[in-house]
Amino acid sequence: MENRRRFLRFETEDFLEIRPLNEVARYTKGKSFNLSLMGICFFSEIEWEVGQVLLIDYFIPQELDSVKLKVVVVWSEFIDSNKGYITGAQIIDIEEDKENKFVNYYFQKLKEKFF
Repeated sequence: MENRRRFLRFETEDFLEIRPLNEVARYTKGKSFNLSLMGICFFSEIEWEVGQVLLIDYFIPQELDSVKLKVVVVWSEFIDSNKGYITGAQIIDIEEDKENKFVNYYFQKLKEKFF
């Protein structure tokens, strides 16, 4: 099977707030499983539908605030009653004025792994 990933994925356990694009008042908490510059996998108590667009507030541990990501769901499957669903999503937009924070976080993970 061909590996279509262009960027390394790093395991993380960062706090997320997830909401559907058209329902900004309704959100759920989640936890990241892994991330790359192009995608994110996360745990959530909600099953998200393939093609659904979500807004994620990604809380970077060293920062005092979050970076907003817009993602499209690629897949979602139930794991168990404790973890809920694991969802894979492609990042389609990153909050413009905080894009560098997210990219720097990714490169920090890269350094931790290889240096």
